[in-house]
Amino acid sequence: MKHSVFKDLAPAYIDKLTSEETNEQIESHMDQCEECRNYLNKMKEDLFSEYENERIKDKRNIDYFKKVRSKNRKKITIIASSLLAMFLILITAYYFLFVNMWQANSSDVETNIQNQGTMATLLFKAKKDNHYIILTEALTDEGYTDTIFVYEKRNNFSSPANRLKDGGGITFTFEDENTLLLYNGEKKKLTDEDKITIQYKDKTDVIPIKSLYNKSNDAE
Repeated sequence: MKHSVFKDLAPAYIDKLTSEETNEQIESHMDQCEECRNYLNKMKEDLFSEYENERIKDKRNIDYFKKVRSKNRKKITIIASSLLAMFLILITAYYFLFVNMWQANSSDVETNIQNQGTMATLLFKAKKDNHYIILTEALTDEGYTDTIFVYEKRNNFSSPANRLKDGGGITFTFEDENTLLLYNGEKKKLTDEDKITIQYKDKTDVIPIKSLYNKSNDAE
């Protein structure tokens, strides 16, 4: 067998793609030719080295993906823990703000109007000593309060509770009986249709805004 033929057949021989007859010829030639024998062994070493390099490269890629997956797992765990903590905080806040708070019955609330100069304040105070009132208000498009929701809450000795234990209120500032000064500095001419709705649990009170004005200011 010629050297050139041997070298052409060597890759197929290594991959075991040659026939038994060809294998016998190749092996017989190698027994007689040291050069071709060394050539085949060198080719096997090169292929093995290439295989090892590929295997190491694949292992590095696998290790890299394992590290990335591990880091992602940690990130997901941290994010999940943060979301859980936030959820618990929200649940706790919801409990203290809403579950532990309810819309007040009118019979449990003391309501007064306090006049000071051209200002009139609607005051709401819980009749029970260990309770306090929380007000939420709805504003019109013009920027003044036309609806007040009255809520009651047990005293938990927090800063808001201490601040509201003597009552909470909504203040209106008048220029005269027919003119309301708005929060933005503008003026609104009042009619008999301009009213404040006070929402309790058991009923709804409606008060004309003009009725809050202290007419004694005109005498001054």
